[in-house]
Formats: sequence, C-alpha cells, structure tokens
Amino acid sequence: MILMDEYVVVIETGYKLAASTHKISATDPLPHVEANRLFLEILDGMHEDLLPAKADTTTLEVSPTEFMRIHRLMGGVVVMDRVTLTRVH
Repeated sequence: MILMDEYVVVIETGYKLAASTHKISATDPLPHVEANRLFLEILDGMHEDLLPAKADTTTLEVSPTEFMRIHRLMGGVVVMDRVTLTRVH
C-alpha cells in the first residue's frame, strides 16, 4: 500500500516586537498539489479568511514554500505575517 504525502499550510499572523497578540493556524492535511495551490492563492491575496488583506504591505518570498508579509503601522511599529507550506511527517 502506497501512502500519499500530506501537506499543511501554516498561517502565522500579527507578530509584533514585545507583543503576544499573534495567531497561528493551519489547514487540514491536504495532498501536495492541493496544498501548493492553496499556498499560491494565499500568496496572490486570495483567501482573506486565512490571511486578511492589509494596506501598505511588502511581501517577501523567503523560499518556494514560505513567504512573509511586512506591514508598517503608524509610529513605526512593524507587524509580520508568515505563511509556510510544509509536509506532514
């Protein structure tokens, strides 16, 4: 019996220096093709239920399976969101 690898998309939002207001969530395990498609759709700004849109953000592609979004608030406060596609072990 061959088992298919499963993947999840982990969404971490709201990281700020010296604050504990961040949120971490993950999708249910998905086949690789489906998880990759979801990851790319989130990167393209779709699925606001998972990663709400914010004005004045910079998106940084860390790797083909991870990106960060940096948002600067008034007063110079920086908020970071991170999305990662990863295999379930």
